[in-house]
Amino acid sequence: MGAFTSITAAVRTRTGRKSGTSAFARLMIIQHGRALLDREMKSAETVGSLRRKECLYYFEALPPEAAENLTDELIGPDDLQVRLGFDEIGSWEPELALVWARSRGKGTIPLALDMGLTGTLSGDERVGVPSIDVRRVAVGAGDTLIRRLLLVVVTYDAPYAGTDDPIWVRVRTAAGVAAHHVVTDTPQTDLEIDTANIYELPVEVPFTKDDLAHSDNGEIRLGIHGSDKWVPKRVLLFGLDDASGAPRSVVSLVRLSDPGPLSADPTEGVPSIVLALDQ
Repeated sequence: MGAFTSITAAVRTRTGRKSGTSAFARLMIIQHGRALLDREMKSAETVGSLRRKECLYYFEALPPEAAENLTDELIGPDDLQVRLGFDEIGSWEPELALVWARSRGKGTIPLALDMGLTGTLSGDERVGVPSIDVRRVAVGAGDTLIRRLLLVVVTYDAPYAGTDDPIWVRVRTAAGVAAHHVVTDTPQTDLEIDTANIYELPVEVPFTKDDLAHSDNGEIRLGIHGSDKWVPKRVLLFGLDDASGAPRSVVSLVRLSDPGPLSADPTEGVPSIVLALDQ
């Protein structure tokens, strides 16, 4: 058993005209009515915003005193409650939220994923509710069959770090290509400087993490179509056990920082990279 060493969330705001906010929301982890964690999603590692159509990436390292009751034994769907809160007078309407933790003993621990959030959050009860549940998920295993992917990326806050070119993800196992998807324009601010993005990617042939780990030909590759350089700061990839709807289990596939610039122009970067599996 080990305490959580960090907590991370990636959230996306709906596209409605009044869906967004310039304020920050709260992330809460509750057990038996007791708040074990209550944090404003604002830290030195926070990137993005809660404005309309935008994504926010929140990461915070947890000091031992803050995480003494948050352990990797409390990871089942029935053990903990994960909630988003908003106590401002305005309102916020999220559509997707993914929350995960890290521990020294068990690595990346997906805690909650809700891809169909509804309703309005507000500190004004006439406008909305102060908090909502984010649906708990189980931690997927090496043999969990993956039928869909969720890609979370953060772009560096540096001149020329963003790109207008499409990026792509390909998953190959010993049996062949399991997924190959090109990320084109979405309602988000795609891959621009100092932004976070969340993309849902289809899987053509279901596969497992073990298929990748135990095969000489297995790999996950991230690439770019074009010479407009992109400099990602963080790349995270999760496997979902459902092709649509609400997944029951989530597998952490990739957790990568500072992979270097991508570009079809060899003077700017490399056209693609192999993403190491999260251990």
